[in-house]
Amino acid sequence: MRNVLPGMRELGRGTVLFVNGGSAVQPHTERAGTSIVFAAESAYARLLHDQLAKESIHVAQLIIPGAITPGHDRKDPDVLAGLLWDIHRERTGFRHFAEPLDS
Repeated sequence: MRNVLPGMRELGRGTVLFVNGGSAVQPHTERAGTSIVFAAESAYARLLHDQLAKESIHVAQLIIPGAITPGHDRKDPDVLAGLLWDIHRERTGFRHFAEPLDS
């Protein structure tokens, strides 16, 4: 953020996209490390989202539950790239999901 935010402010717009696994929003005992770190990153991203919106800088998060999987209808790298592009282009909301989380 320290490196990209000044340029975005100078332009008067920008997009920052955070990508996390499902443990960012649904902690899991077998993934305690990422559950803690991703939750902290999510909180940081949300704070940025709330603070930078008034400067036309959109901060959003994409949650990808499980593994990125070539050939998967929702988690193929090309599908995810398209989803990230859509999030950038549409500039709505903070948290987006590649697919629903398992309960």
